[in-house]
Parts: sequence; structure tokens; C-alpha cells
Amino acid sequence: MAVSLTRVGGPLLCRLAILFRLVVGGIFLVSGLAKLADPVRFLLTLREFQLLPRAAESFLAVYLPWLELVLGLCMVLGLLHRTAALMIAGLNGFFIVAIGSVMARGIEVDCGCFGLLADVLHLPDMADGKAIVRNLVLMAMCLHIFRSEATGWTMERYLGMRRPERP
Repeated sequence: MAVSLTRVGGPLLCRLAILFRLVVGGIFLVSGLAKLADPVRFLLTLREFQLLPRAAESFLAVYLPWLELVLGLCMVLGLLHRTAALMIAGLNGFFIVAIGSVMARGIEVDCGCFGLLADVLHLPDMADGKAIVRNLVLMAMCLHIFRSEATGWTMERYLGMRRPERP
């Protein structure tokens, strides 16, 4: 059972959890959509990592963007958002291991996080130490969301699936 942040840290931590949920959810929505827009590029990026068998690369190229999209949507809407936060934290852990692996082997590769959108918006998208730090920050945000009982701005609260927060 999660520790009640309204009792421990006050409403500020609950508001922070809502902000984190919207930020992480928005990032994963955009990331999933960007990969869906150019699945071939994402597949080629996965191959550059040289981590998985071809069949696994193809599987990930098809299904990972959809997973990111659904998890991002769950976070933004606040529907099963704690579960989505835990799954996104796990994905970020996987991304950290993959990026660390290519760095250790001296392979320079685009991390593929935002596909063509990274090129258009000139976003940093290399698999490097900065990408690991970004993933660690996202993972920490997800763990805060998971531990939080904040139900503000959630579909779960609107649908009556969760009881309101105690003041």
C-alpha cells in the first residue's frame, strides 16, 4: 500500500505527482507517436544498438511505440496511472541498460526516443550520458507517481474508481 503523501508531505507533493504524471505521460505520448510515424527508422535504430536478435528487434519496432502511446495516455488521463508509472519506470530501466551497453562498447547511435521529431525540433537524441540522466529523472518521477495517492485530475477519480484524497 502506498504512503499517503497528503499526510506526510502535504498537498505540494500531490500536486507534484499530478505535474509529473502529465509531463511523463506527455513525453511518452509524443515519443510513441513519433515512432509510429516512422517505424522503419525506429527498426533501423534498434538494429544499431546490436543488442537483440532480428525477430526481437522487429517485435519491439512494432509494439514498443504502441505500448509507449498507451502508457502515456493512461498517465495523462489518470487511468491506471500508478500501474502505467511502474511500467514506464521499468521501460526507462531497460533504456538505461541499452544506452549504457552501447556506450560501453563505444558505439555512437541515435537513441531513437523521438524519431523524426528529434530532427525537426533539433532535440538531443543521442544515446549518451545525457540520455541516461534523462531516463533516471523520468524513472524517479514515475516512482514518485507510483508512491503517491494523488487522484486529482484523474479519470479514476471521475469514474469513482478511487476515493478522493483526504485533506
